[in-house]
Amino acid sequence: MFDENEILNYITEKYSFRKQPVGKEWTFQEHFNFVQEELEEMLLDLFTRCGIEHNNFNLDDYFEPEWPVWLLWKKFQRKEYKPLTVGMIIESAKAGKWLYQ
Repeated sequence: MFDENEILNYITEKYSFRKQPVGKEWTFQEHFNFVQEELEEMLLDLFTRCGIEHNNFNLDDYFEPEWPVWLLWKKFQRKEYKPLTVGMIIESAKAGKWLYQ
């Protein structure tokens, strides 16, 4: 089981731009500039490293999917995406499973 500081330090070392210390309140949407594929890899790394069961996690709840050219019209349909924070990863790591819907 990982403690909060261990997770924050890991994210800072591996994913933070210019190694700026990561905070619990950081959102993945605002503070990490990744394309969707990189973000999926990052989250899978965190889920695996922290022992988080993530079958009920859906990336599309938090980020707009990448649309193929023939479906670009969907991009203009407005949907509210939930914030995804580092704190959510930490709390889920403590529980051993993804806690959020």
